Order: sequence, then structure tokens, then C-alpha cells
Amino acid sequence: RFLTRGGHLSEAFGRLYAANTIGAILGTLAAGAVLIEVLGLSGAVAAGAACSAVAGVVALLVSRLLGEGPSGLEPTPVRSDLHDRSRADDRGRLRLALVVAFVSGLTSLGYQVLWTRLLSSGTGNTTYVFTVILALFLTGIAIGALIFNIVRPRLRDPRRLLGISQIVIAVLVIGGVTWFTGQPQTISAAGPLGSVTALFLSAIPIVLGTTIVLGLTFPAAAALLPAGADRVGRNAGSLLGVNTFGAILGSFVVPFVLIPAIGSPRSIALLGLGNVALGVAILWRTTEPATRTRRAFAATAAVVAVALAFAVVNPSVLAQPNVGRIHSQGGVIFEAAEDEIATVEAGQISETAQLWVAGTSMTLLTVDARLMAILPLIARPNAADSLIVAFGMGSSFRSALIAGMRAEAVELVPSVPQMFGHFYDDADTVLADPNGRVIIADGRNHLELTERSYDIIVTDPPPPLESSGASVISSYDYYVSGRARLKPGGVMMQWIPFGSTLEEFKAHLRSFVTVFPEVSVTFGPGGYGLFMLGSDAPIALSETSIREVLARPGVLDDISGAFDSPAKSVDGWVDVIEDRFWISGPDVQRFVGSGPLITDDRPIPEYFLLRRAFGEPSPGADETLLRSLAP
Repeated sequence: RFLTRGGHLSEAFGRLYAANTIGAILGTLAAGAVLIEVLGLSGAVAAGAACSAVAGVVALLVSRLLGEGPSGLEPTPVRSDLHDRSRADDRGRLRLALVVAFVSGLTSLGYQVLWTRLLSSGTGNTTYVFTVILALFLTGIAIGALIFNIVRPRLRDPRRLLGISQIVIAVLVIGGVTWFTGQPQTISAAGPLGSVTALFLSAIPIVLGTTIVLGLTFPAAAALLPAGADRVGRNAGSLLGVNTFGAILGSFVVPFVLIPAIGSPRSIALLGLGNVALGVAILWRTTEPATRTRRAFAATAAVVAVALAFAVVNPSVLAQPNVGRIHSQGGVIFEAAEDEIATVEAGQISETAQLWVAGTSMTLLTVDARLMAILPLIARPNAADSLIVAFGMGSSFRSALIAGMRAEAVELVPSVPQMFGHFYDDADTVLADPNGRVIIADGRNHLELTERSYDIIVTDPPPPLESSGASVISSYDYYVSGRARLKPGGVMMQWIPFGSTLEEFKAHLRSFVTVFPEVSVTFGPGGYGLFMLGSDAPIALSETSIREVLARPGVLDDISGAFDSPAKSVDGWVDVIEDRFWISGPDVQRFVGSGPLITDDRPIPEYFLLRRAFGEPSPGADETLLRSLAP
């Protein structure tokens, strides 16, 4: 409203919209790539609050130096791009502007959710996926707003621009998604900046063109608002409010309704169909009947609408990117699903079945997964109640029940337990066991909200450890919550896969040993990572306990039945478990030394860009290096 003093409403709105979006781009990049890694989450929030305070102070200074602008008490005429219209025409234009703003908010945020889901597939789902997609999304919006400011003086009727833009959006959306889902390669590259750069380049043809056109539509809708300083603030506020309501609706309906019902690719096609419908409706009312332009628009819209409708009703037209990757590697898919959290596929490429979540391979049917519940049971043979955080392929849950414990498994992704039957023939029997219970919930929330206590808590974070959200169940704060839910003498087992740098691995182990006074660390016999066992009482994997646990019906067959099992007999397993032991007690503290902890506020593994690009090089943590550093 302040900027409309003596000027065009649409010009002021376009300038403000572009400036606001450019600020959002800088904020996205600053927070995602710099501030959280350097200052932590609370520090980044404080920096944002400081920026808000600066904006408020500047506004007060501008008000004092330049005055308040139009008061709104007396109608102040402003120049209009259009001829005087009747009040009824003004109401019609306002309604159209609000409809366009609503659809723009709904589809733009819907597309952002869907693009993030599709582009994160196979990338390891790092936090930088969201940063890149959001920054690119906002960049397109800002470019579109700047373009509108350039073309606005030559714009006779913004309604035609709005109608054409809706059809163009649908064309760009379907073209970009068809291109991306048709390429089977994984978005990855070597080096700290490689994967982010590769993701950015892959996202450009999908995101940028569409968002540029989206950036045109919102200020173009503002050009339809009735002129008059007495209504500027009210109309602009209504436009922004309706746009925001559409964005909220798109952010909720797309992941919680559309994606579980028809999947991400077809949801994009359905949103595109909505853009086409709106574009046709606008052009049909603003173009003279029987003109060549009207016929051309109608024909183009019809072709696009048919293509989108075919994609919506035919699942094979737009497939999940990871499905194409698995097939391109000669693999087979047993079952594929998508829910409000992630895409999930069960299949096989090499010698054993695999589970993919968000395009990233989770744990295989390895011996390490089957030992996750057994090793802490060896340390506490009298354990009766266990909690498994992250169901995965169901190996730990199944092993705990076979060993005679009561077991609760918490899984965030609803479709994951549905794949259990593809990995174990006795899945139905295991799920029907009255001693077992599978809970669909966030593991961290369950641990903090449950009133139950456990003898054993097993946690298997999703690989890689730098994936978005993994620190929530592998941080100092999480271990504190876990210790609070353990019975006296209980054991918490945390799995740490290889793949991090030495310093990052030390931060993981340091965070764990800071919480538990007794810690024992054992290498997995499969060679994929380590078991960290923590308790408030001494931990010992004695030969007597090993033999006692492995003598229970089904336990030896279970851990020996993995494709990579190194032993088949009790004697063999005694040797393997004793050989895989690494360090415990004071040796753990001496190894980790002093340094940072992984906390909720400082999720070190998830924000690594500056550290790996400009920090001191740190070698990759593997068994050979770790044994040499702490023999």
C-alpha cells in the first residue's frame, strides 16, 4: 500500500513481490548452506529474528522520513492500466484475481512438495535436497516477477496473460516430469559439492521454467485489483491471504491425500490438469468468439488436457524414478508403494532382496541386522521387553521374537512393514505373534511419549547417516531419552554404518558415551558398520551368555541363515563375536577425546557442506583405520 503512492498498483505489487522473493532465496541459501552448520538451529533462528527486527526498524525510519503514505480516509486516485469500469466489473476482476491467487498458491506449493519427493529419490535424501529445490523454486518465482515488471507497461489485458500462463505451466510440468522419470540414473557425484551440483543441474529443467511462469501469475493477478488508494491495502491483503490459504491446502492435500492415492508423478499431472482447466476458463471468457487465437488456445489446451488425463489414469506413463533405476540395473521389483512419507520398493538386484525407501537402499538381509537384537540380549540374557526403532526389513523385530522377548517396533513410513512378507516366508506368523507389536509413528516421539520401560532398545537409523532427519534418532538428546526409558541395567544398541569421516564417527561415539557410563563397541560381522552398546551397568559379551542365548530355539538358525553369515555353529559364533569386539570402558573415552556432540540443535552429520569443502580433511572411518587407532 505504501508503494502505490502515485503509481500503478500492479507495478508496486510486482516490485514488492520480486524483492520479497529475492530475500527468501538469500534466506534459504544462508540457512540451509551456512547458518545451521555454523550456528546450529537455534543460532539460525536467532539470525532470522535479527533480520525481522532490522526490517521493523527500517520501516519505522522510512515512516518517519517519508510519512505514512495514503491514509485511506479519503480516496486517493491512482493511475490504472485499464479504463474505468463499473463496480460490477470491479467485483468480477477481484473475484478472478482471488481465484488465480488461490490456484497459484495451491499448485505452486503442491509442485514444490512433489518435486522435492521426486528429486530426492536416490540422492540419500540429504537436507540439501530441500535447500536446492526451494532456492531454485524461489529463483524462478523472482525471475517471473521481474519479467512481469518489464512487460507490465505493454500489457493491455492481464487476463489473457493469466490464461496463457496456466496452460504453459501445465506443458512445462508434464514435460519436465516425463523427462526426469525417463532417466534411470541416480543423482550423485563424488566430492562434497558434487552431489549438490548434480542435483541442482537435474532440477533446473523440471523446476525453473515452471516457477518462472508461476512468478508471473501472482503480480498479474494483482493487476486485476480495482484501483483506489482506499482499497489498496484491503485488496492486496485479500490477494495474499487467499494465495496463502491455497498454499496451505496444497501443502496438506498433496502429501496426505493425493500422493497416497495416486503417487507423486500422477499427482503432478493432476495439478497440471487443474492449471489447464483454469487457463481455458479464463481465455474462454476474455477472447472474442470464433477468433483464430481462441481456436488455437482451445486446441492446445485440449491436447495438453488429454495428455495429462491419460497420465493420471495410466500409472505406467509416469513411473517413480527409482523403479526405472532398479530395472536399468537388471533388477526386479516385488512390490512398490508410496505413502505420505516416502516411496517404498521391495525388490532384488544382486544375491539378496533389498528395501528402498525414498530411492535409497536400506539394510539388506544381512547378518548384522539379525544381530542387532541378539547382541544386547547376550549382554542381558534375562531381558524380556525390547523396543526396535525403525522396522526396516523386519530382521531385528523378528529376531527379538524368535529369542523369546516381547518386541515393539516403531516405523515412520507406513508402507515399510507391508513389505515384510517379501523378505521372510514366516512374516504373517511373526506379525500375528501376541508378543509383538508394530507401531506406525515417529520413533523419537514414541520414545519420549511412551510410559513403558524396556530392557533393550535397538536403533537402526536410515542410511546414510547424513540423510535428512537421521540425527533425530542418533543424537545426544535421543540417547538421553533412550536411557530414561531403559529399566535398571538395560542396554541401548545403536547401529553406526560406515560411510562417515573419522571426525564425524568420533562425534557419534562421543555423543553416545557422554550419556552412558558403560559403553562397548563391536564391529558387525558383515563388515557394514558397528554396534554401540550403552548401559548404566557393566556390559560383557561372555562365552557363557553367548552359548545360552544361541541355545534358544530358532536363534542359531536365524543368525546363521543370513547370506553373509560367517558362522553356522555355536562354537563358530563364539569365535566371531569375540573376534569382532573392538573397545569398551575407558578406552572409548580415550579414543573419542574432546570435541563436538551431535545434538538436536547441532545435527552435525546432516550439515556437512562447509566442513567437507573447506575444513581439514578427515579420512573415511572403516574397520582397518579404527583398529589401528584403538587396538
